[in-house]
Amino acid sequence: MIASSTNSDRERSLVHLAVALPESRRSAPRPAVEAGGVSLGRRLRDWKTLLGFGISAGIIVFFILTAHLDLAAIWTNVQRADLQYLVVALAVYLGAFVLRGLRWRLLLSKSGLGNEVRLPSLAGLIEIIYLSWFVNCLVPAKLGDAYRAYLLKRDTGADLGRTLGTVVGERMADVLALVALLLGSGLLILGKLVGAEVNLTLILLLGVGLALAIGVCVATLRTAAGRFSDRLPVRWRVTFLRFVEGMSRTFRLDIQLPLYGLTALIWACEALRIWLVLESFRIMGLTPGVVIFTALAGSLLSTIPFTPAGLGAVEGASVAILSAFGVATTLAGAVAVVDRVINYWSNIPLGGLLYLIRARRERTHATSIPDEDALMAA
Repeated sequence: MIASSTNSDRERSLVHLAVALPESRRSAPRPAVEAGGVSLGRRLRDWKTLLGFGISAGIIVFFILTAHLDLAAIWTNVQRADLQYLVVALAVYLGAFVLRGLRWRLLLSKSGLGNEVRLPSLAGLIEIIYLSWFVNCLVPAKLGDAYRAYLLKRDTGADLGRTLGTVVGERMADVLALVALLLGSGLLILGKLVGAEVNLTLILLLGVGLALAIGVCVATLRTAAGRFSDRLPVRWRVTFLRFVEGMSRTFRLDIQLPLYGLTALIWACEALRIWLVLESFRIMGLTPGVVIFTALAGSLLSTIPFTPAGLGAVEGASVAILSAFGVATTLAGAVAVVDRVINYWSNIPLGGLLYLIRARRERTHATSIPDEDALMAA
């Protein structure tokens, strides 16, 4: 009854706001968006982006100095890696985007976008997701997630609020599943965690803190969305309420099984990738719990908003974890370098190429449509 009442209140709020808007605001056509999309050049020159890379560089330099890493030895180990395992690891990493596309399509289909919105094909959704990963590798604060919602709106006209709600809800599901798996793998290696020279329990505490924060955030938004929207400018209220609606639908009971099933497979790909990288260096003897913990801890730290995709923090944590479980520091450093080439640095050239192809396709499409004056003249 409470949930039903809340949904009714939201619907009445949306109708009231839509009626309250001036007729010119409701009927005016939306301005066209330039084919090139966001200006990555301007974003890269932004002080927040530069600060994010500066923080990453500071973390890396601090870790190299405090851990006394031998960069020459690390590079020597990198050159000895078995390329065949690394190619498979890259294929596993890229293949996980198919699962991410399936998961996002599931959430979008349940988000209430309306029958008039035709979702892109699975390949189209994967393209949008990969472009958002590309942006996240260049700018901090996870702006790529907002870019993903923006691209879908441009391609389909889907409501931006509900679309962004699915992206945020998906991220929340990611973190919740990640924390559960991280705690499970931590229990498997609990004895070693306690005796490790590095306090790895801090990573577990970070995960638990994020999970609790998500729970509080969802509960607060679902119960007080109306009061929050009243404090916003009128032009943002409808978008905010639709955002909350899209995010809340991520937690519907009828989609939890497929949602978390796909999420578990995605994190399994993360663990498989790091295992293949370890195999490329002939590092054996690590228990599955250690491998899973290493992969998921890096993924958790990649959510840090202050650096692009956790750059610096992920590498340092990977070296610290593997070293704590008996892997030589220079070998652990080589694993961290190679793994980040796969799951971070590869996104920049591949994503940049995809970005340019998309921009060219949009420019071609725009020029192929005759304008209104030309039609009238004909």
